[in-house]
Amino acid sequence: MLEVADSGERGGTVLLDGAVPGTRAGDVGLVLQEPGAGIVSATVGRDVAFGLENIGMPRADMPARVAAALAAVDLTMPQDTPTFALSGGEQQRLALAGALALEPAVLLLDEPTAMLDPVNAESVRRTVDEVTRSRGLTTVVVEHRLGPWLDLVDWLVVLDPTGRVVADGEPASVLALHGESLAAQGIWVPGFPDPQPRGIPAGVFEPSSTGANVLTLDAADVTIRRSVRALDGSTRTTVAVQDQWFQARAGQVHALVGPSGAGKSTLLLALAGLLRRQGGEVRLRPDLAVDGQRDPRELGTIDLARRVAWVPQWASSTIVSHTVLDEVMTTSRAVGLVESEARVRARALLAHLGLAHLEQADPRHLSGGEQRRLAVASAVVHQPALVCADEATVGQDRLTWAAVMGIVEGLRDTGAAIVLTTHDDAVTTRADAVTVIERPVQPPPAPVRRRPLVARAGPLSLLAGASLAIPAGVVSPRWSTSLLVLSVQAVLAVIALWAPGRGPAPTGRLRGVLLRLGPGVLGALSVAWSTWLLGGHEGGTAFTAGLRVLIIVLPSAVLIQHVDADALGDHLGQRLRLPARPVVAVAAALQRVHTFGEIWSEIARARRVRGIGATARSPRSVLAELWALTLGMLVRSLQSAAALAVAMDSRGFATAYRRTWAAPAPWRRADWLVVAASLVPLAVAVLVR
Repeated sequence: MLEVADSGERGGTVLLDGAVPGTRAGDVGLVLQEPGAGIVSATVGRDVAFGLENIGMPRADMPARVAAALAAVDLTMPQDTPTFALSGGEQQRLALAGALALEPAVLLLDEPTAMLDPVNAESVRRTVDEVTRSRGLTTVVVEHRLGPWLDLVDWLVVLDPTGRVVADGEPASVLALHGESLAAQGIWVPGFPDPQPRGIPAGVFEPSSTGANVLTLDAADVTIRRSVRALDGSTRTTVAVQDQWFQARAGQVHALVGPSGAGKSTLLLALAGLLRRQGGEVRLRPDLAVDGQRDPRELGTIDLARRVAWVPQWASSTIVSHTVLDEVMTTSRAVGLVESEARVRARALLAHLGLAHLEQADPRHLSGGEQRRLAVASAVVHQPALVCADEATVGQDRLTWAAVMGIVEGLRDTGAAIVLTTHDDAVTTRADAVTVIERPVQPPPAPVRRRPLVARAGPLSLLAGASLAIPAGVVSPRWSTSLLVLSVQAVLAVIALWAPGRGPAPTGRLRGVLLRLGPGVLGALSVAWSTWLLGGHEGGTAFTAGLRVLIIVLPSAVLIQHVDADALGDHLGQRLRLPARPVVAVAAALQRVHTFGEIWSEIARARRVRGIGATARSPRSVLAELWALTLGMLVRSLQSAAALAVAMDSRGFATAYRRTWAAPAPWRRADWLVVAASLVPLAVAVLVR
């Protein structure tokens, strides 16, 4: 129902009430298969309000609609919670809230409960049903599993693997006539028993010499906290895992279950040695130790890859190669397996998972379900002793589920320890052990910290202050003047970071500035060296050139940290009267900057556990790793940009020609002070000149 640009060729027409979809803002609501890709704004409340802004809803009417949509999907956190801090299941509910807030004519849902626990999934289905009935809403749900939705839907359309319609009609009639054949095609038809895992070909994996039930991994008192820093300098800390004990044994499949957001994925990362712990210990069995070291967190990248595998929750985030076959072979090559033998095993696993015909395809172009199966094959092809898989069966039909579970149980039978997070009852039923993870009790809210003076100004004055440093650096004539200007800037920076008032002081202010200033210092040294080398070894000229660079970058290191992407869009659109569409597009793009750190970490984790991370601390190895991470983050960002464009257009952005704004854009006294203070270094440079 929503017309978007995508790969392939399209024929025919699509009409919504006689009009082309997308011509009327807000008529179509969409929840994508990977909901994190559709997040538009930096905070929960603003993300839900984004569509309401596009349809021109008055600001006064937005809070009630936003609150109702969040309540409908049971998201109870504060509306200023950063969106990048949400779990996968919480992001899925946020995407649904954003769609429901629009009260669209058509609601399109792509497996909306795939990442949710049964309680939250039922809540979402109930909400969709209530909204559909009360508003006369047309809802289209894409699902592999019919059972939970069967009592809610009025019509059933079944597609075969080629996209051809093979059944079309009332659900009861379709299932009565075609139920058995549909189950045979892979559809989860109610009333049919769960499929049996399909055994892998003999000889793909070799029997392990480790005896069954041997303790492969032992975790005690594992505690992990996550901190999210707000723009005002305050830090919000949550407990993701608290004092968790866990054991995984050879020859067993161990399921981690629990509500969405309980910390299952976080615990799994800690067990695989891919996340820093704030407490507790994790140890592999003695024969997996390296030089006596049993903590997987402390193992080198090759040693870790030999012993531990990780299947990520979102398989698209960890692709490292350009073809499907190379993706599967990556770890085998890194750990030094015989190429010919590993290739035979890789091809056998691809054939088993229905991916053999895609051997030379770009893995980034596979469907979500195909990418997840590819991630399973890539993780286990070298037969590690411990496999940590995050929701490995999500998005699979009966046939591909049987193939994935065949690999899981095949590895188990050879002596591997398998740990799976799952909401899939069919997986839990077959597991040898089950651990229920409860949501940790959260600490009481921290006292409200004092805000730095700079955090009290708006984005336009902060950008103006950073920009005024450019002419100050350019007009500074000699090193003595530049040093004076830089000293004035340093004093102003101290004042800007000062946080007067009551309550605890914000932490990490100076450290943050120094970290952001690091690249600028390197640039200044490079410019000074080049000037000295090419300028006749004149020290004064070289010193002046380096100081000029620092003059230009220091204010940005202090000010830009406090520019809120959403507020910037508000101010550019309301105060400067710039066109809404480019302004919002820029703000949405800047919002993604907040996610770069997590994307970087996620890619680094994938490279480490695949055996291709930095293997030494030599400059060459570190630079190669930095280049690979940067390139991976660029590719990931470009991929997410397409999904972001679809998500924005699905909430009326394509036709938002009369847009309103959920938040005001005031110009305060603090803004005048920032601009006035930023003029001081420029005045010093001009007057001393």
